Amino acid sequence: MQKVTNPLIWLARFRHRKGYGVHSPFAFRFITDVIYESHPYYGYALLDRGLPLSMRLRVRRGLHLLLRIANHLQPSTIVLPRDAWWEKRYLKCGCKNANIQCGWQEGEVSMCLLREPCDEALEHLGEHSVLLLDNLHLHRDWFKSIPSVVSFDLYDFGIAFFDKQYNKQYYKVNF
Repeated sequence: MQKVTNPLIWLARFRHRKGYGVHSPFAFRFITDVIYESHPYYGYALLDRGLPLSMRLRVRRGLHLLLRIANHLQPSTIVLPRDAWWEKRYLKCGCKNANIQCGWQEGEVSMCLLREPCDEALEHLGEHSVLLLDNLHLHRDWFKSIPSVVSFDLYDFGIAFFDKQYNKQYYKVNF
């Protein structure tokens, strides 16, 4: 979850900001109400206080996005990488009732956070699951090839929904 530091990338993606050109009501609401939500959430101040200074400058925005996604979707089961300690804190604050696991167990997973491609993850995701991929700019080809229905490309972060009630679409969002 790194901030885009290259202004040329930001300018190239400028027309993909704040839901412009998105005609799906679900995707437009998700972009405007979750990705671009500007109001401070209840847990930001408490959680940000514990962050090291280096993470406050570069990673905080992505962690806030994780909290908003968990709060919006209220997943029952979340699978994280083993070293995702900060992400676990923000996701737990967003969805207090979620069962957060480090590793795969039997059953369907509601939300999965990956840092690199993992084909095993796709086997555990069902129709109502969400896949979050960090470092998307390094793994964009794999992310485009997964059998998701609605995908959001935030340059550094990818969000994929597998719910078949929506039409297949790949959105670029200037986040």
